[in-house]
Amino acid sequence: MAVYESMSTRTKPRSRTLERIGRTIPGILFLTPAVVAFLLLRYYPLIRGLLMSLYRWDVANPPGTYVGVQNFVLTIRSEVFRILLINTFALYAFGLLCGFWVPIVQSLLLSELRLGHYVYRFLYVLPVAVPGIASLMVWKYIWHPQAGLANAVMQGLGLPTQLWLSDPQLVKLTLRLPGLLGGGMGILIYLAAIQNISVETIEAAIMDGASAPQRAWYIVLPSILPIVGILFVLSLTGSLLTFDDVWIMTAGGPGYASTTLVMGVYQRAFVQNQFGIGSAWAVVILVMTLILTLGRLYTMREERM
Repeated sequence: MAVYESMSTRTKPRSRTLERIGRTIPGILFLTPAVVAFLLLRYYPLIRGLLMSLYRWDVANPPGTYVGVQNFVLTIRSEVFRILLINTFALYAFGLLCGFWVPIVQSLLLSELRLGHYVYRFLYVLPVAVPGIASLMVWKYIWHPQAGLANAVMQGLGLPTQLWLSDPQLVKLTLRLPGLLGGGMGILIYLAAIQNISVETIEAAIMDGASAPQRAWYIVLPSILPIVGILFVLSLTGSLLTFDDVWIMTAGGPGYASTTLVMGVYQRAFVQNQFGIGSAWAVVILVMTLILTLGRLYTMREERM
C-alpha cells in the first residue's frame, strides 16, 4: 500500500508537468510566426543599420570602407543636423501648445456631458477612420496661399493674408495648428481613465458642493496623470520620428524650415546614397529617443514615489 501511494505521488507532478507542457506548446506555435516576423522586420534592420553606420557604405561593393565612429563625428558636427534637430523640437513644442492638451479638455467635458454623450464621442473618434493622407491633403488645400480657405477667412475678417506653409516663420506653427481640433484615440483613452475613477469619490465631491471645474481640477486630473504621462512620452518619441505629415504638407520646405531629423535620414540615405551617414543619423536619433524616454519614465516614477 505504501509503495502504491509513493508511486501515485510521483506520477502526479509528472502529469501536471506534461499538462503544462501540453498547454504551452500551442501558444508557442501560435506566437512563433509573429516573433520571427518581429525579429526579421524590427531587430534585423536595427542591427543592420548599426553595422552600416560604421562604414562608408558602397552600394556597388558592400560594405565599403570601414570608418569606425567617423560617421557619428560628422553627424554631430553637421550644421544641417543641428538645424533639423531644432526644427524637430520646435514642431514638438508647437504640437504641445496646439494639440496635446486638447483631447484632455475634450474628455473632461465629455465626462460631464449626460445628453448626447455617445453621439459626441463617436463624432470625435470618427476622423480616426479617415486615412491620414486624405485629411492632410484637405489641410494642404486650406493653407493654400491663393485659393485656400484660411486666407479667405482672413480676408473676410479684414486681416492680411499669409503664405502659411510657404512662410519659413509660420510653417512650423501652421503644421501644428490643426491639432487645436483635437479628437482621435486620445479622447477614448482619457475617457476610459476617467471612467475608472471611483463613483463614490465623485458623488462625495458633488455632495460637498464641488462644481464641475473643481471636480475636474482636484479629482479627475490628478487621477489620470499617469495616463497623461504615458501619452506624453509617446508624443515625445513620436515627435523625433515625424515624417509623413510634414513630407506630405511641405516636403521639408521652404528650404530647411520644416525638415525633420527623419527626413534628413531619408535624404542622405536614399537621395544622396550616403547610407553610412544616414545610418549614423538614425542611430543618433535612436539614442536620443532612448535617453529622453527613459529620463521621462524615471521622473514619472520619482513623482509617484
